Amino acid sequence: MSPPNKILNCTILLIAPLSLLLGQPAAADTTLVEPPVMADEVTAAAETGPSNITKKGKGFWQGFHITGGQLTLPFKIRPKAETNSFRLTTDVTVGAFIGLTRRLSTEKDHALIIPMAAGLTFVNINDSNTSLDRSLVEAEVVPGLTWSTGIILQLEQYSLGLMFGKDYASEIGSEWHYHRKMWWSFGIGFAFFH
Repeated sequence: MSPPNKILNCTILLIAPLSLLLGQPAAADTTLVEPPVMADEVTAAAETGPSNITKKGKGFWQGFHITGGQLTLPFKIRPKAETNSFRLTTDVTVGAFIGLTRRLSTEKDHALIIPMAAGLTFVNINDSNTSLDRSLVEAEVVPGLTWSTGIILQLEQYSLGLMFGKDYASEIGSEWHYHRKMWWSFGIGFAFFH
């Protein structure tokens, strides 16, 4: 296993348990991200148990809190170098994040989240996106690892996010054209159980 893959594996092993400790319980119908627990909800959090850690900073960092949760990215937009365009792929990523959250309103549940995420990706391979010597009769799916970061705007029960990151395919490695190449994605989420 190459050094970047070892670092990525260690990062996932650290982020996943921490996000479960810092995050809130999973909601079954959340697409992008679950709403974070804010520091003003300490009373409610005390009744259900600790769900975030509050750090008071100075200057720019004042008002930011550490939160965590689950993150799902259903598609990715990847650049195509040969045509100077982009390609939309359905390489789904399911993972966890730890992030800095800042409350934007005292009256409403609006927040800005800067996440650092890692997760498992299901990479769709076919003849057009790999340089494998074998002929693929139909598309195959191989597991991979993903890291990502970005920005998420939480507006009460809605989430709007813009993420970017890199994928690392496990079985085919550098034979996959998008291995270790940057992608970006956006998402809209709704928390049915808030």
